[in-house]
Amino acid sequence: MAGPEEIEVTAELVYEDPERALAWLEAAFGFQTRMVVRDDAQRVVFAEIGFGETVVAVGPERPWLRSPRTVGAATQGVRFRILQDVDAHCARARAAGATILREPETFFFGDRSYDAADHEGHAWSFNQRIAEAAGPPPPGWTTRFPKSAG
Repeated sequence: MAGPEEIEVTAELVYEDPERALAWLEAAFGFQTRMVVRDDAQRVVFAEIGFGETVVAVGPERPWLRSPRTVGAATQGVRFRILQDVDAHCARARAAGATILREPETFFFGDRSYDAADHEGHAWSFNQRIAEAAGPPPPGWTTRFPKSAG
């Protein structure tokens, strides 16, 4: 079995219209399209977008994977730690038509983040680490850092 250092995880999101999704994700969230695979009818069958070293796969719906627009709700979210001003990122997303699900907020563990839904309803979270913002947890909350295996 492969060790943790030999594994990469890539989120894959499906869209009713992956062509439109690529343009929208670039405009709203600042992703760069890195690869686009098209079939003989020039439809997008697979694409990769990303920030830095982080990659997200984008593709069309399949019988076992559906867009939140098709099923009526998102069933998971994608979370990114960004190195830029999260408030400015949120403003860009809003201007491009993202639905802001949670306005930027600073958490006791030192992240400032916001949540947004894209044009087909996928949930996205963008987070900026602000170490000096860290503070005590709310009453009754705890934070634990389990030791890593090995």
